[in-house]
Amino acid sequence: MLSYYFKLAWLSLRKTPLLSVLMVSTIALGIAAAMVTYTVSYMMTKDPLPEKSDRVFTVQLSSWGPDQPYLMVDGQEEIPAMVSYRDARSLKAAAKAKQETAIGLFKIMSRAEEQNRRDAQMRMIRTTHNDFFSMFQVPFLYGNAWSEQDDSSGNPVVVITKALNDELFGGANSVGRHIVMGESLMQIVGVMDDWFPIPRFYYLSSQAYQDPEALFVPLEYQINQQIFSHNDVTWSCWQDVEDVDFSVFIASDCIWLFYWAELESAEDRADYMDFINAYVDEQKSTGRFARENLSRLFTIDDYLRWAEVLSNENDMAVWLAFAFLLACLLNCMSLMMTKFYGKGSEIGLRRAVGASRNDICWQFLCEAFLIGILGGVLGLIFAQLGLQLIQQIFTYLNVTVMQMDLNIMLMTLILSVVTSVLFGLWPIYRAAQIQPSSQLKSL
Repeated sequence: MLSYYFKLAWLSLRKTPLLSVLMVSTIALGIAAAMVTYTVSYMMTKDPLPEKSDRVFTVQLSSWGPDQPYLMVDGQEEIPAMVSYRDARSLKAAAKAKQETAIGLFKIMSRAEEQNRRDAQMRMIRTTHNDFFSMFQVPFLYGNAWSEQDDSSGNPVVVITKALNDELFGGANSVGRHIVMGESLMQIVGVMDDWFPIPRFYYLSSQAYQDPEALFVPLEYQINQQIFSHNDVTWSCWQDVEDVDFSVFIASDCIWLFYWAELESAEDRADYMDFINAYVDEQKSTGRFARENLSRLFTIDDYLRWAEVLSNENDMAVWLAFAFLLACLLNCMSLMMTKFYGKGSEIGLRRAVGASRNDICWQFLCEAFLIGILGGVLGLIFAQLGLQLIQQIFTYLNVTVMQMDLNIMLMTLILSVVTSVLFGLWPIYRAAQIQPSSQLKSL
C-alpha cells in the first residue's frame, strides 16, 4: 500500500513542476546553508586526539620576571603558554610523564640531495623530541620516528610529510635518502602518512588550522647547530638578551618552546601537578620564578578554549544558519499549504469513492517525504559547492576543514526528510479536514 502512496505522491509532484521545484529548492538552500556552517564549525572544533585528549597536557610555568606580569587579562595575571629551553630540558630529564616533548620551530633553506642549490626552498622546520610522534598518534607511511640516541645526541635525522615525499621523491620510499638543510645533510628516517589534526593544537593558536610543517627534526639538532629564526618564530624574554650569542639565549629564561606531556591516565594529573609545583619551588630557591606560582596543566580542550581557538562565535554562526533553515522550512510549509489545499477537488473525489482521512494523510506524508529526500540530495550538492567556494576564499585553511564526512552527509539527508515531514504535518492536517461534500458541489 505504501508503494501506491509513493506513486501518487510522485505523480502529484510531476503535475505541479514549478511548485515542486520551489519547495525542493527552498529546503535545499536552507539545508545547504545550515550544513555548510555546521560542517566547518564541527571540523574546526572537534577533538583532534579523542583517544587520549583527557590525559595529554601542555605545561605552563610561572617563569616570568619579577618586575611586571607577563600579561594582564581582565585584572588577572596570565602566565606564558611557552617555556624556556632550560625548563624544557629539566622537565624532560625528570621523566615524570609517560611521554613528553618540547616543540619548537625554525626556518631554513632545504632541498633533496639530488636537487640543485637553486631548487632549494625556504621551509619551516618543526623541532621536537621523538615522543611527539607516538604521543600525537602520527601515522607513518615509511620508516619510523628517530631513536632515543638521535634524540639525545641531536643527530642529523629528519621525518618528512607524505606531501613533501611526493614532491621530492615521487612518493617512493625515501627512508635512508638525504635532504640538505642549510649546509647539513639530513638522513630521512621516516615518512609520515596523511596527518592533519584539526585544530592543530600543539603549537600557537594562530596556526590552528594550517597544515603541519613538512620536516621534523630533533630539538637537540637545532641546539647543536645553534639555529634560531628570531624573525620567524614567536619568543619572549623578560631579560635583555639582545646582541648575545645562542648559548646565552638558550641558557636564559626566554620562552620559545611549547611543552606537552602524556600521563598514564587522567587521574595522574594531580600527581604531575605536584611535580610541577615542586619544580617551581626548587627554581624559586635558586632565585628564578620570582612571581606567584600560577603554573598549570591544560588539556587539549582547555588550551584551545583558553587560546580562544574554540569560542561561542562558532556556535552563534551555526544558530544563525539553522535560523535561516527554519525560515526556509516555513516558506516550504506555506507552499505545501498552497499545493495541498489546491488539490481540494481531488481530495473530495477520493473521499467520495471511499478513501479515508488516513489515506489522504499517508499520500501527503509520502509527498512531504519525497520533497525532503530531493531537497536533501540537492542540499548536499549545494553544500559541496559552498564548501569548495569557502576553500577557494580561505586558502590558508586546511582542506579537511571544508570536507563533509559520511556521518554529516547522512545527517543532512535525515535532517532534510525529518524537517520536511514535520513542517508538512500542518498542511496535511488542514488538507485532511476538507469536507468531500463542499468540494463535490464545486465540480
